[in-house]
Amino acid sequence: MTQSSEQMYDVLFIGSGQAAWNAALPLTKAGKKVAIIERHKIAGVCTSYGCNPKIILDSPIKTISDAKLYGGKGLDSSFTLDWSKLMEHKNSILDPLPDFLGKMLSDAGVTIIHGEAKFEDAQTVVVNGEHYRAENFVVAAGQRPMIPDIPGKELLETSDDFLYLPELPKRIVMIGAGYVAMELASIASKAGSHVEVIQNSNQVLSGFHQPYANSLVEKMKADGVVFHFEDQATQVEKQGEEFVLTTEKGLSLSADLVVSAIGRIPNTEGIGLEEAGVTYTEKGIVVDEYLRTSQPHIYASGDVLDKTQPRLTPTSIFEAKYLGAYLAGMTNTPIEYPPIATITFTLPRIAQIGVSPEEAEQSDAYKVKSVELGKQWDFAGRGDTDAHLTLVYDQEGHIVGAAAYSQEALEIVNALTPIITLKLSAEQADRLVYAFPSFESTIPSLLRQGQME
Repeated sequence: MTQSSEQMYDVLFIGSGQAAWNAALPLTKAGKKVAIIERHKIAGVCTSYGCNPKIILDSPIKTISDAKLYGGKGLDSSFTLDWSKLMEHKNSILDPLPDFLGKMLSDAGVTIIHGEAKFEDAQTVVVNGEHYRAENFVVAAGQRPMIPDIPGKELLETSDDFLYLPELPKRIVMIGAGYVAMELASIASKAGSHVEVIQNSNQVLSGFHQPYANSLVEKMKADGVVFHFEDQATQVEKQGEEFVLTTEKGLSLSADLVVSAIGRIPNTEGIGLEEAGVTYTEKGIVVDEYLRTSQPHIYASGDVLDKTQPRLTPTSIFEAKYLGAYLAGMTNTPIEYPPIATITFTLPRIAQIGVSPEEAEQSDAYKVKSVELGKQWDFAGRGDTDAHLTLVYDQEGHIVGAAAYSQEALEIVNALTPIITLKLSAEQADRLVYAFPSFESTIPSLLRQGQME
């Protein structure tokens, strides 16, 4: 469907990412007249500048890393990573997706409007000089990379740029040590770049289990990554063919690429939230338990929200599905977030869900148990001898939180997610018969141990 001459809609979305189209499709199916406004690529950050490109670039590097764990154990081989060919492969897979999704939405009856959206008032959005009105609006504008306000900031690249580098630079300086910076540093160093990380505090991966974060730092140091803690960039200059970054402590670092990965900020500016009377903070748009903004007919979802839940694709999808049902009249209850698993795609991985070990240690309501997975035969057999798991139990012996450090942390936490979300008891878990050998097959015994302690 092309842009309609009819300017009134039941639901009008600003943004086309996971936080939007996962609501737009069911609303259209429910008979609502729906439009999506997008200023860039259909499908948002995850598809083109986030999860999808990152995983394609990371996967062969993880394969190499897994193979190296068998060094001296029967598998000794060298691998050649061709970054340019890998990038071409990634682009061939992902470049068609925005058009594919756009066609899927249009075929389903969603009107796609290309351009910059701005509220003229609480009832009207203007795009390319055209006025659009709706019974309900959903702001799903997402976030963008933050750039430090320092001299030479125009010379900095972002994670968006890194994920489309046709050639991998030999020397990279990464500003920041959050999950985006650490993931990119892990990929680049494993792919052959010399990487230096500037971090303004003495820790990395804030929000993740810090003993595991510290172990990861030591592992990355052993792989050649250099960390400069409690320091920050003050200036970037171009000198000939290279960049020179100066820090507060007086360091002068030369590089072929300097990446700002100090975080992401919500896209709340320039879309007329003030004109619409929508309240927001520097952390994002303020919403209630129904994802309503200060204007009851304007909603918001995804990374643009001011929220405590992890800003992740699964969170955005969950919110979009909730809004799809709520605006279609299929539910009238507040949104209730389940435990949300999160992971950093470094090597090794760190993943966690539910009550964190740090939270648990501050309360008598929980018990914390450490499991040295690396000593178990299956992890040791794969060479994943540093693998570790921390479980959090409530007083009834239910697992309510977990953190994992392993090449396979993703699978470990995903295996625990239904156990934690459904609050299964040891007896209920015993009804789950998993394929063996697998981590899942050990879960019933872990639950029993938690009850006995």
